[in-house]
Amino acid sequence: MSRIGLTLVLSLAVAVHADFPDDPKPCKYGDTECFVEFCNRLITEKATEGDDSLNLIQLDPLIVDKMVLKQGANGSPVNIDLTFTNNKLYGNKDLRFKKMRGFGKEIATKHEMVMSSKVFSLVGEYAIKGQVLVLPISGTGYSNMTLMGSDVKISFTGKPVEKNGEMYMEASDLKYTVKPKDQHFYFTNLFNGDKTLGDTMNTFLNENSAAIFSETKESIEKAFSAVYEPLITRVFSKYPYAKYFAAEEST
Repeated sequence: MSRIGLTLVLSLAVAVHADFPDDPKPCKYGDTECFVEFCNRLITEKATEGDDSLNLIQLDPLIVDKMVLKQGANGSPVNIDLTFTNNKLYGNKDLRFKKMRGFGKEIATKHEMVMSSKVFSLVGEYAIKGQVLVLPISGTGYSNMTLMGSDVKISFTGKPVEKNGEMYMEASDLKYTVKPKDQHFYFTNLFNGDKTLGDTMNTFLNENSAAIFSETKESIEKAFSAVYEPLITRVFSKYPYAKYFAAEEST
């Protein structure tokens, strides 16, 4: 739920050095206000098509080949194995950056992006088995998991990597957190296509969506962290870290 933000941060700086040497201008080290403005300007232009010159893949829709949610530890009332395959994530083009931290000269430190999202929708094939609150659930088919009005934060630790005498940055220990105002779930072909049971379950899921999301939040965030970490590393692998920023004036 949000391939995304960080890649944009990078793309900004990278775009500057590659295709946009003067417009938009690159940001100085640690100038997070500049990066917020830069990211918000580029997200609309690049999210739906990507940019090979930045190693930036298409973000909207974002292809999610496989995502696995396993929930049920610590006596949770939601105990499920849920696998999404061949899914697409919609909504990244409407992300708006609010705050950023880090992105200074030091690579091996914490970097953070805070964003807001109108709607995230993960749509595609699914397989589920388990129990949700008091009811058993099983099925394979197509699903739509939508989060509305979300606050999103991505944080990671930069890992310096030397290549050809230059220092690059990889993202490590990435954590993705999301706090939606509302959520909606829909699964086709539940209970081997039994329409009555399937409709009843979908109604139950949405009547209890806040409680269900609260129970599965940690698993969802862990799954999305695994999606975004390689995405961010991919963008930063295009150029040495220093080239994402405005050249410092000599004194």
